[in-house]
Amino acid sequence: MKLLQKPLLITAALITIMATGCGQRSKMDDASQSDQQTTTPHVANDASKMSHAALGAIDDSMITTKVKAAIVAEPALSAMDIKVKTSDGVVTLSGTIDTPDKAERAKQLAQTVDGVKTINNELIVKSSS
Repeated sequence: MKLLQKPLLITAALITIMATGCGQRSKMDDASQSDQQTTTPHVANDASKMSHAALGAIDDSMITTKVKAAIVAEPALSAMDIKVKTSDGVVTLSGTIDTPDKAERAKQLAQTVDGVKTINNELIVKSSS
């Protein structure tokens, strides 16, 4: 019987020590948890900002694609001559074009696309020489 008591006492002592140790928190744990609580809102806020930026980039690329498609569909315009860039809903048209009427038509087409806030028409009209 004494042979069984010794291992049982050792096991009980180990369980007691482990249970007591697990229940205690050090100052280091408290500081770490405090840091996590203060940084979590910042991280979430940064993630939210990045998410909005990513959505904005998707919106801008969709606007660019739709403006380019409108220009391609217009027989009077050459999509190869007109570059389209979009940033925060502001569309910039650039490149060289034959006539002022075509430059104006490209601008009109861009204005019909949903999400376009303003248009920077930087199209250069070729001089007739």
